Amino acid sequence: MKARPWIPIAVEAVGALAASTFLALRLPLPEGGPLRDTLVFLPVFLVLFGEIGRWTALRGGGRLSPRGTALELAAVGLLVVLALARSHLGLARSEEVIAAGFLLVLAHRLVRQIVALRPLLGERLPSRPAVFFFLLPFAAYLAILPWSARHRQPDGDEPYYLLVTHSLAYDLDADLTNNYAAADWRHFMDRAIEPQPGDPVGPHGEKFSRHNELLPMALVPAYLLGGKLGALATMAAMTAALAWITLRLGCRYFPEHPGEALAAWALVAFAPPLLLYSYQVWVEVPAALLLMVGLDRILHLDGKRWGWKEWVAIGLPVLLLPLVKIRFVLISGPLLAMGWWYAGKPRRPILILGALLAAVAAGILLYNQALYSNPLKIHTWQEVDPQRYTLLDYAKGGLGFFWDSAFGLFGSAPAWGLLLPATLLLAIRKSRLLVHLVWLTFPYLVIVAPRNEWYGGWSPPFRYALIALPLLGLALVPLLARRDRPGARALLAALAALTLILTIVWVTVPGWTYNFADGRTYALDRLSERLGTDLTRLFPSSARPRAATWIWPPVSLVLVSLLWWLPARHRSRPGTAAGLAGVSALLLVAAVLPGTASRLPTRVVELEDPHVWKSGGHPHPELWVVERTRHRGGWVLRVSERLKVPVSPGGKRVRIRLEAEFIRNQPVPFTLEVCEGDRRLALWRPARPRVWETIVLGPFEWTDGQPLVLLAHGPAPPGQLNGVILDRLELEWR
Repeated sequence: MKARPWIPIAVEAVGALAASTFLALRLPLPEGGPLRDTLVFLPVFLVLFGEIGRWTALRGGGRLSPRGTALELAAVGLLVVLALARSHLGLARSEEVIAAGFLLVLAHRLVRQIVALRPLLGERLPSRPAVFFFLLPFAAYLAILPWSARHRQPDGDEPYYLLVTHSLAYDLDADLTNNYAAADWRHFMDRAIEPQPGDPVGPHGEKFSRHNELLPMALVPAYLLGGKLGALATMAAMTAALAWITLRLGCRYFPEHPGEALAAWALVAFAPPLLLYSYQVWVEVPAALLLMVGLDRILHLDGKRWGWKEWVAIGLPVLLLPLVKIRFVLISGPLLAMGWWYAGKPRRPILILGALLAAVAAGILLYNQALYSNPLKIHTWQEVDPQRYTLLDYAKGGLGFFWDSAFGLFGSAPAWGLLLPATLLLAIRKSRLLVHLVWLTFPYLVIVAPRNEWYGGWSPPFRYALIALPLLGLALVPLLARRDRPGARALLAALAALTLILTIVWVTVPGWTYNFADGRTYALDRLSERLGTDLTRLFPSSARPRAATWIWPPVSLVLVSLLWWLPARHRSRPGTAAGLAGVSALLLVAAVLPGTASRLPTRVVELEDPHVWKSGGHPHPELWVVERTRHRGGWVLRVSERLKVPVSPGGKRVRIRLEAEFIRNQPVPFTLEVCEGDRRLALWRPARPRVWETIVLGPFEWTDGQPLVLLAHGPAPPGQLNGVILDRLELEWR
């Protein structure tokens, strides 16, 4: 078949750019709005996806149905009309609703295009997948970039990586002193930033960032051309390259399962957490890309002679990983040892690269010591000492990587729950993929898992373990090859539907992926507020361990595995019927959860939680305090303020245990009144300020349907009022 001429493609591209330019000048929407930027770039994305579809068909892939394409274009047209008429609709959060509509259209197109790409993989996975497996995720990441980049400004470590990029681009140095003074953050955000706590300071007062310069150096060319959007587009390209090499690695492990590898690739590429990192500046994506490049070359060796390609494709990742972030030296070591093993144990590469790696690590430590008076910049050797952590710390961290509702993998995209039976299957088969996964990540995870930082440090989910995500995706391939059972089909449908819903939520409201390390999530908080009950307690948290933290892992492991392997009694249920059964089960669970939460006895109440009604006060510590897990979470209640806690009784009598700290700002009396509704139960008059006390009250008779009310009383002279920090309530029912 003749290739499509380039001239019509060039004409389409020029026409799309002209249309976007016209929209940028004439679109009747407020400047700088995320929806406006999405509409401005819409012609470019329509042409881009259209060309991917046409070229896929020309290269032997499937053809997209004209009816489906017409349906998508009609939906896009309707959404454009709604966007232009948004100010007249009077709908709450109308921008987000319209953005969710665009995301649904994008999801529909991606599913159709992924199916069309299947013939390009043939009967066995090729060693070099077609470029479309890079272009499709890259186009998807670019499509969500205008909305995401405008809806939420850079946060966490992102502004500092961008500020270092700006300094490298225009000052040719990493000294940020003049950049803070000149407010250069205005080039990529509106909110002022200051040096992070503990950032290194040079011998002459220079202000440096704790973050390494390698990633900013990679962003400099695009930043010079396109500013913030150029830098974020570079991150999107890295993320798409990581998705592509994940599929390439599939041929090293499971070449006989091209369809299942395609499904695993789609989950890695288009579902959280990788999708969330595609439009943000974090080191985990480039680090994972370096690791997968090295691993791919190692698996290509398999006893062959070590040549110049190995020096480049294995040696560079080994040496560059510590320069991305010093902690990635724990990945470089196992990667080098694995390359040595697969190359037939040659002496020369292991000696040279081992010496160079030691020199790089030592050079980083010496440089940090000379410039910042600390070899680890801001950390201490005690922080990376495994012996200072307990087994409980490792359990919380290790389980939290996957089950934590705010920062865990399963909480970001429930479809990843298929890893539970998939890992069992790999272990039974003694798969080398599982061996490689453990070998490459175990030393790294031993250091990062028990530390408070794994909770995310104000970042998207699964940050510290993201480097293992491609291999986790490939771990699903053997399991997906055995999806013919009705339980498997129903489970796939339910998890896929829930993942799609959450993906739309995370992309539409990107700020909801940045959770504080306080054991809650924005989504569950909103549901709890609307339902008037503590829904959060039903979900696991390692930041705030509770019963659900320890119940979910074993129960989900058993339940998901049993559902997947559920045998058919007679004939297998058709795929559509099984899918409907799975979605119906999901809806049933969604309907039952609120009722379950409201009927479970109230035993522990964290008083800062949003389902607790408050007349005033503020959280303790403040939301922006670094490493919040080192502090007691609580709520400050001052004179004349009150809290009202909805209570579901677990008996007729209750004993109340309250953790509190008195704050004396005035030499006047202070009293905390505890009530059941309007009925006073007890009074507490603290005498010792700034001392945590446990107050035990009761037991009291309790009336069903009454809230627990806490009121602060006392004189209110001018100045700061007296108050109390309320950590938590424990209710013991009899």
